[in-house]
Amino acid sequence: MAFFNIAGARMEGARFLDLFAGSGVFSFEAISRGATSAVAIERDRKAVETIARLASEWSVPVTPIAADVFAGIPRLEAKVTGGAKFDVVYADPPYSFGRYDELLDTIDRQAPLAEGALVAIEHQRRSDPFTIECKRLKAARRAEYGEIWITLFETA
Repeated sequence: MAFFNIAGARMEGARFLDLFAGSGVFSFEAISRGATSAVAIERDRKAVETIARLASEWSVPVTPIAADVFAGIPRLEAKVTGGAKFDVVYADPPYSFGRYDELLDTIDRQAPLAEGALVAIEHQRRSDPFTIECKRLKAARRAEYGEIWITLFETA
């Protein structure tokens, strides 16, 4: 959860997008740190059902979407946000993930991002998987936590 120390005050009032959400822990943590809402995209239907159940039981504004990230991102604006844009995005792809440029490009071109949005993508230590130039996103910094590195981008 070191990411939330980096995001800090940006979480207050933010709309949060959780990619490769798994159990939804980042979405729930974002809400606990002041985000007004969270959308969790996860392809595992059982995980999505659990996220939905917990969000309902805890009465928190977390909306799960059962989809592959690459299919889910293009649907966000029309189906979920109602024109609102995300302030903070966190992507935690599987350990063996090999499509980082495609992920970054999809977020850059298709995710509804607010001006000044923060996008964080986890990847393996000592890797630099981002080789493309983006239109909206600019690399801001990298945070290193043991075997996990997080590359941070911001909208220009």
